[in-house]
Amino acid sequence: MSAGLPTQLKWRDFVHVLKQLNYEPCGGKAGSARNFKNGNPPAGMPPIVTFHEPHGSDTIRQGTLGMYIRKLGISRDEFLRLLNG
Repeated sequence: MSAGLPTQLKWRDFVHVLKQLNYEPCGGKAGSARNFKNGNPPAGMPPIVTFHEPHGSDTIRQGTLGMYIRKLGISRDEFLRLLNG
């Protein structure tokens, strides 16, 4: 059985997981949209992804985090392993 996602996650912790997946920030910082590029993504993972950096509290809520994980094409368990590893 998979562990539950955190109810809130700091943006910097999410970006740290992206870096472990070989995604690097690309493009400017206009608005809250942040683009990340992976030059050689594994099968099922997109080469470029866009996420919205949260305003104010700097935390991603659980529901949004679940959507972001699905967008990456990885399992929750894999995300949690990278987050906690």
